[in-house]
Amino acid sequence: MFPLAFTLAALALPAAAHAQAADTAAMAAQAEAMHKLDWMHGKWRGEARMQMPGGKELVVTHTERVGTLLGGTITLIEGKSFGADGKVPFNAFAVVSYDPAAKAFTMASHTGGRSGSFPLIAAERGYAWEVPAGPAARVRYKASFDGTTWTETGDFVADGQPPRPFFRMTLKRVGDTDWPMAGSMTRD
Repeated sequence: MFPLAFTLAALALPAAAHAQAADTAAMAAQAEAMHKLDWMHGKWRGEARMQMPGGKELVVTHTERVGTLLGGTITLIEGKSFGADGKVPFNAFAVVSYDPAAKAFTMASHTGGRSGSFPLIAAERGYAWEVPAGPAARVRYKASFDGTTWTETGDFVADGQPPRPFFRMTLKRVGDTDWPMAGSMTRD
C-alpha cells in the first residue's frame, strides 16, 4: 500500500508544481488594465456628505489612500471618515482586480460588517459600481477625476422611480503614499 501511495503522490507532484506557476500573460494584462486607476494612487482628503435615515445630513472629513500590490495587478483602497468629534463613523477597504479572460473589473468591498464583490466599470478618469439594495433597487456609485478633484456620488435607484442622491465626496490629492508596500516582509 505504501509504494502505491508514494507513486501516486510522485505522479501528482508535477501537476501541483504546475498549478503554482505564474501566468505571466494574465499578470501583464491585469497590470495593464490597472493603469486606468493610476490617477487614484496616493493620499486624498476632502469633504463627504451623506443623507442619513430621518433626513439628517452627516458631513465629515473624508480620506482615501490608494496603492497597488502583486506587481500592480491589484489596487487597494482604504476610505476613512472623521467626524467633527474625531470619531470614525465610516471606514472601508476594497480590492480592485481585473479578470483578463472576462475582460472585467471586480471590486471586493468591506465595511461596517458587510462585504461583497461587485462589478466595477473603470474608465481613464473615473469608475462606476452598484450594490444591490433590495428587490428592484440598487445603490449606484459614480466617480470622476477632473485633473485636481476626485468626486464620487451615490444614488439610491429603485425601479420606476427617479434616482435619489444620498452621498457626495469631493477630495483633493494631498500626497504620495508607499502604502500598502511600506513595512512589507523582507527575506531577512
